[in-house]
Amino acid sequence: MTLRGKILKNKFSQSLGLPFKELLPESVIKQAISELKIKYKKRLFDPLITLWAFLSQVLDTDKSCHNAVSKIIAHLAESEVEVYNLKRS
Repeated sequence: MTLRGKILKNKFSQSLGLPFKELLPESVIKQAISELKIKYKKRLFDPLITLWAFLSQVLDTDKSCHNAVSKIIAHLAESEVEVYNLKRS
């Protein structure tokens, strides 16, 4: 991996939220979804969030699902989306 690649990987692994939304904007993903005629319902984990979270998880040193979900929650909080407590009783 090049030095620039390592720097980007380190930056993304240390960031809160979903840093790939800056490199892979919503408009680009929505255009691809439209061109491919993919239909989906708007949910908390829609294709945008899922793709950004997956890319973050793959490149992060902590590849756990817990870490990926934490980044999603940070992103949603930053976007002022209400996140319900999903703890099991």
